[in-house]
Amino acid sequence: MKEIEEIKRRLRRIKAKKIFIQFPEGLKQKIQEIVKNLEEEFDCIICCEPTYGACDLRDEEARRFGCDAILHIGHSSLGLKSKLPVIYWEYLYEINPVPVLRKEIGKLKNFKKIGLITSLQFVKTLERVKRFLEDEGKEVYMKKSLKYPGQVLGCDIRAAKDLENKVDCFLYVGAGKFHPIGVALRVRKLVLYLDLEKKSIHDLEKEKKRWLKLKAWYESKLEEAKRIGIIISWKTGQNRINEARKLKKNLERRGKEVYILAFDRVTLDKLSGLKIDYWINLACPRLEEDLILSKLCE
Repeated sequence: MKEIEEIKRRLRRIKAKKIFIQFPEGLKQKIQEIVKNLEEEFDCIICCEPTYGACDLRDEEARRFGCDAILHIGHSSLGLKSKLPVIYWEYLYEINPVPVLRKEIGKLKNFKKIGLITSLQFVKTLERVKRFLEDEGKEVYMKKSLKYPGQVLGCDIRAAKDLENKVDCFLYVGAGKFHPIGVALRVRKLVLYLDLEKKSIHDLEKEKKRWLKLKAWYESKLEEAKRIGIIISWKTGQNRINEARKLKKNLERRGKEVYILAFDRVTLDKLSGLKIDYWINLACPRLEEDLILSKLCE
């Protein structure tokens, strides 16, 4: 694996000896192979807590274990300050999307102008998709708002939003519905999903409508709620305590009983048992979708 040799060189450059390794769920089956290779030279500790993005930086935990560097796999830097050096390994996939496109091209027949989007791991696929679609007579658009053209995050969809008035639809290329649904909920144009695992293209309108209906119902309940819980996270890139305190004061002036509740990872089981009528999320902006998606997208 050529990439891992470059990662080793980068770790040597910062004189790392003991490294704390964070990785996303999608790499769980490969993490032991990666660590086995690294441990030829470095003392490795695998972080088994979920890593949701570059905003989720475990520098305090790494220091407790005596580590002198963090290896953050599957994400690119957001420029966050850290108490330890951080090496970001983007871990980009090399996958040929053309066979799926060739098989499913009929599903794009009604769209002339197409905006391409993807998550970090699949950015290398977009140029192939672009060339194929242009050969089919389509006009293809990609916007660079993050490190790569077409790249979106769960909390940053500017690569789509900035093209909304130029395209007839968006085509998300990748695996997993988390990112494309995040885009679909925030743009007016149809979002189609090229699923590289299931080798198909389909739209997300059904899931979008169900989620928006549920969200509208939930938001309508704020006025009648008496006890409100404001969810915050102490993750490095998600700390919004000042906003939470201001919101708490505003709601208390409206006669509400308000609690600020701090989490690392927010899950339904941690919320259950608390006598709260209404939750307001000030942690990851995608949290409410993440908690509902397991029911919508089975």
